[in-house]
Amino acid sequence: MKADKFVPNRRERIAAIRDVVYEYGNLMAASYYSIHGAPPWRTNCDDAFLLGCRKLGEFLMKDERSMKGNQDDVLALDYLPTDTTGKWKLPIWTAQWRAPMNKYLAHISYSRTHPPMQNWDHQIWVQPLEAEFNQAWWDFREAVTDKDYGEEFDNELRFCQEKPGFGNIVLQRH
Repeated sequence: MKADKFVPNRRERIAAIRDVVYEYGNLMAASYYSIHGAPPWRTNCDDAFLLGCRKLGEFLMKDERSMKGNQDDVLALDYLPTDTTGKWKLPIWTAQWRAPMNKYLAHISYSRTHPPMQNWDHQIWVQPLEAEFNQAWWDFREAVTDKDYGEEFDNELRFCQEKPGFGNIVLQRH
């Protein structure tokens, strides 16, 4: 017997916006502190940045829910009109880092010693990836046409921006 696919209702979608914005804000904060932080905690921010890329990348790029353990993942498509696809891209992340980081973040493995993993340098990669994710985020946000969803995203962005520690983090569109 095949299980029914999970389809979130409107209330669930609105409630999940807080978590989606939290992940975006956390990614932008981790990026900032990965570049501007001092060792040794900068390294922790670098790992948080990579994990945030993985989470936000899945949110933005997955086009359907898994029937495995991730069947209730929140997807960007949950907030778009029916039969709409995302126009945003994450070319650096998807082509170069997505697959290796899935392994790197969850395993201590010998594949870490093979390219491109041995080429990860936060000073080289964080800023271009931050720019890529930030652009994809705002392309996603502009594609959200539902008034209630849009207002909730904007409210949560303002709330996140006002949190302690986010003074240097830009979460609003300029």
